[in-house]
Amino acid sequence: MQRTIRSLRSAFGFLTRLPVGAWPLQKDLDGVSMWLPLVGAVVGGLAGAVSWAAWAVFAPCPLLLPGIIGCAAWAMVTGGLHLDGVADCGDGLPAEVSRERRLEIMKDSRLGTFGGIFLFFCLMLKAAAIGTLFLRAAGGWRFMALCALAGLLGRVQIFAAMRMPGARKGGMGEAFCRGTRTRHAVAALGVTLVCCALAGLPGLRALLWAALASACVLCYARRRLGGVTGDVFGLSVETTECAALLSFCLPPA
Repeated sequence: MQRTIRSLRSAFGFLTRLPVGAWPLQKDLDGVSMWLPLVGAVVGGLAGAVSWAAWAVFAPCPLLLPGIIGCAAWAMVTGGLHLDGVADCGDGLPAEVSRERRLEIMKDSRLGTFGGIFLFFCLMLKAAAIGTLFLRAAGGWRFMALCALAGLLGRVQIFAAMRMPGARKGGMGEAFCRGTRTRHAVAALGVTLVCCALAGLPGLRALLWAALASACVLCYARRRLGGVTGDVFGLSVETTECAALLSFCLPPA
């Protein structure tokens, strides 16, 4: 039980900025992936709650305002962990250089033009999607639940990323793989399917969109890098979250 609680705290300590204790709470990432669905649901749910609160405070106001505030809360809860991957991949993946040079560019902490563009449109897309979803769901608990589901789908696809070869030795991808057991992936998939089914048609449609978005990112990364890195994980999380949020914004079938 103590080991389980430690891995839970480590998952939130590593993947969020919630006050559960400073990272590292344990020496490795063993068992952390088991909590990816819960972490994602909490991150998305908190962002949805902040958006809802923003609407309550500033209403009547343009829907983009709660969207922007919710997007900011999403980034603050995670400490921009995945957004760093978006910026680094934006700089490195499209560059017409060798694979080795792409990896060097992605490892560089400086932000380039393409990385800034990727980051800007990622944030704007998520903010607009949150605002539109707020309108579609008419706010309330359903809105928060769908935001939580988007966060869950974003984190669960990391299991798919872990099936790809690593592009850099000793990277975050390898650390996640070493700490992950088959039962973790099976449990995460089961939780995801149940949550999407409970959400009805929008949930199943979001699952499909999320899977397609993740597959596109991972296939592109493999073609450009020969595998995945921690930055690719971050890009995939953000892309999948945006895809899920956009799917919720579609008109009812």
